[in-house]
Amino acid sequence: MPLVSKTVEIAAEESVILGIVSDFEAYPQWNDEVKGCWVLHRYDDGRPSQLRLDTSIQGNEGTYIQAVYYPQPNQIQTVMQQGEHFSKQEQLFAVVGMGPVSLLTVDMDVEVSMAVPVPAMMVKKVINEALDHLANNLKARAEELAKR
Repeated sequence: MPLVSKTVEIAAEESVILGIVSDFEAYPQWNDEVKGCWVLHRYDDGRPSQLRLDTSIQGNEGTYIQAVYYPQPNQIQTVMQQGEHFSKQEQLFAVVGMGPVSLLTVDMDVEVSMAVPVPAMMVKKVINEALDHLANNLKARAEELAKR
């Protein structure tokens, strides 16, 4: 599956957006597809290094173990280590601050591993919808917090 990407402009500072992305345990507060998220391990500096996510996406429930990486100061990456429905699931959140406005880019690289083959076009459509949902919910949460 090719990489799917979405960039949105958010009326919030870079630190606000990165704070939301890195607060994994709060994901159920702003992303209705995440039913629970727990930090399993942390790096020596306290940042999460491994997560458990319980999700329900378009009626498909799943539990995923994700590794968390911080490739650059303005980036957070998650890589699936174990889970259902996918043989590969990677996300990269990158934020570029431009004062009170920032650009958030979310890249997703997903390979589906379901018993019944799913046409690539259908998979891409579902992944694009999930990415839109994620980016728009993150944007709404960041703009809500930026107003406080």
